[in-house]
Amino acid sequence: MDVAVFLVSVTAILATSHADSAPGQIGLLRSRSPAGGVNCRSWRLAVETNNLQKWTSVPQECKDYVARYMLGKGYPQDCEAATAAALEYAKSLKLAGDGKDVWVFDIDQTALSLLPYYTQPNVAFG
Repeated sequence: MDVAVFLVSVTAILATSHADSAPGQIGLLRSRSPAGGVNCRSWRLAVETNNLQKWTSVPQECKDYVARYMLGKGYPQDCEAATAAALEYAKSLKLAGDGKDVWVFDIDQTALSLLPYYTQPNVAFG
């Protein structure tokens, strides 16, 4: 009986132990992909935040990832979220009402969708 209680106790302690994680740890700084490999989510974030500049095409190992994102639910959901945030911001502004208020849209990859371009057979996401 004592052995069974001991085994259950040790199992419970090991199952709930967080000794290998640091408090407040967000995630790995480097991906666990093979040497020279690209973490596609990290690559996408770097591109979207303009931290990765002068890239000319999607890395070969990320083509399927980008295709799934653009043609799946992710891209439309992100567009809807960005549109909703922009609308909320626009509604919060106090306009003068004198007819001189102007909206300027930056349409170089934001307001206009590039999805039709990326769905062309010869583009192949990169």
